Amino acid sequence: MTMKSDFIQHPPHPETEWSACTSYSAEAVTIKAILDVPLQAASVCAGPDHLYYLTGTLDGAQVQVWASHDLQAWGEPVKVWSLPEDGSWQKEGEAPHGICAPELHYVQSTYWLTYGVLQGGTGLLRSTTTKAEGPYEDMGRMTADGQDASLFQDDDGAVYWVYGNGRIARMEGDMSGLAEEPRAIEVQPWKMPGREDHPSYTGNRQVGAYGAFLYKRDGYYYMTCADPLARMGSDSVDTFVAVSRSIYGPYSRRYLALPHGGQLTLFEDRDRGLYAAFTGCGSYSPVEHLPAVVPMETASPGFLRPSPGIILEKGAVGRLQPVADFPIRDPHISVGPDGTYYMTGTSDQPRRDFWDRNDQLHLWQSSDLKEWHHLAKVWDLTENGTWENNIYAEPCLWAPEMIFLYNTFWITYSLKGGGTGLIKSVSGLAEGPYIDMGRMTNTDIDSSLFQDEDGEVYFVWQDGKIARMKKDMTGFAEDPRKLVPVDGRRVGYEGAFIVKYQGKYILGAADWHGDKRVDGTYDLMYAVADHIYGPYTPRRLAVPHGGHGTMFIDREGRLQATLFGNDRTAPFRTRPGIVLLQAKEDAQGLCITPYSE
Repeated sequence: MTMKSDFIQHPPHPETEWSACTSYSAEAVTIKAILDVPLQAASVCAGPDHLYYLTGTLDGAQVQVWASHDLQAWGEPVKVWSLPEDGSWQKEGEAPHGICAPELHYVQSTYWLTYGVLQGGTGLLRSTTTKAEGPYEDMGRMTADGQDASLFQDDDGAVYWVYGNGRIARMEGDMSGLAEEPRAIEVQPWKMPGREDHPSYTGNRQVGAYGAFLYKRDGYYYMTCADPLARMGSDSVDTFVAVSRSIYGPYSRRYLALPHGGQLTLFEDRDRGLYAAFTGCGSYSPVEHLPAVVPMETASPGFLRPSPGIILEKGAVGRLQPVADFPIRDPHISVGPDGTYYMTGTSDQPRRDFWDRNDQLHLWQSSDLKEWHHLAKVWDLTENGTWENNIYAEPCLWAPEMIFLYNTFWITYSLKGGGTGLIKSVSGLAEGPYIDMGRMTNTDIDSSLFQDEDGEVYFVWQDGKIARMKKDMTGFAEDPRKLVPVDGRRVGYEGAFIVKYQGKYILGAADWHGDKRVDGTYDLMYAVADHIYGPYTPRRLAVPHGGHGTMFIDREGRLQATLFGNDRTAPFRTRPGIVLLQAKEDAQGLCITPYSE
């Protein structure tokens, strides 16, 4: 049966709020651990006795189980199985020996423990008393390969062994072994021009790397796995899911379902509320190495994600709130001569679409970076455009940036399809009126202006291209060059700018980590130099999810950055945000990160 879900079959650009993994809520709170015990691969089973049972990997030598009535207060752990005392085949083969990723399941009127062994292979234990605390009898080895075993019972009563990176086999009726050879679940790679998911890019069609789990709801099978996508260039291990209407597939494209979730289990409460149990995976997780439970929702058929209201990322960016509620991309903030802050960026006007004939340039102002007011529409290609309309029949105006130079305001901008321009206020006021200074580059996008302390002005654009401007600002005074860090890797692929702070030139730009415009993160990168033309240090991450934001220095001399949210795990999408930064010297030079108290 063909699945019908716009999100599954035709995922929108990740700027879209309705398709977000972590949807925005002004009342969101940071997730907390349910138990202060380092427990890897935490899993929860909802029993018929109205209790929830928690287990996971401890030291590899024993399996312990905690019980709770409400997922908040947990009793003392009960040791239900010990490798030294109860193990047999599990201790065969070369060391090290150990039990990993145990899961508790209630099937056929009793409890079962699935698990893997460190040396490879999976096994099953059965409670002989129908109680979660056991005792348990060893049902033997289920597979000689893989780890991270799990059970799934379908609506017809058939039970399946699920393990590893998404392998599945139906079990014998008495649960003594597998009734068929395991088969691997494969996802459908997805790509379109400019966008490509990880399976498409790598050719690896697995749901993930390990920790397979299968869940069924409203006729959809959800196969989840853990995978290190390296979002934010970090050590994060996320949870991915692929969906099918048939247990063996075909399964859909995979998508990110729980950031930092790693290996999880899904379970329902007594009211069919859906939850995920997991251990925070990666340094950005607020519950790293600790067990946690998060409510989940099916936002549309086949579309699984955390419920709104839960912050799943540590740090200032994870809990960031928008400073205003108007749509914007590529926000840029500058300070006027009287201390007024001005914001501009890509507008969705006049059609409420960032990608279709959005040909207007708007400006907002603020006295405190908190309250923003629309100042004016200062440019409109339909009314004011010259050369732009000769190149493109229906031009889009992108990424404007403002600067105060030579006693007036200047705004540089780019066009969808390539080409950058410059306009000048003839009144000396931010609201203009403006005149067209002409075309600055024939190709490329994302232009910016920087004035050095000696008064020289530079045009910076795309991925680090730069040229000094003529004194009258009518064009370049030199041939353009490209600023590339000393390791040969460009700082980013778009959104380049320069700001000078603490005597250092900071070259910033945007780049993707993970896959591109699907589940990856759009981040703000930077490199540092003592001279404007370099050499620049190897690039580093400044602001996660901050791609094509720009840095600015506020009235108090603090370094800040704009953010608009352009990926599925950003704190919000297409709204203006401001991130206070801190800059400290370390072994690699100037280290710029979001400020944390």
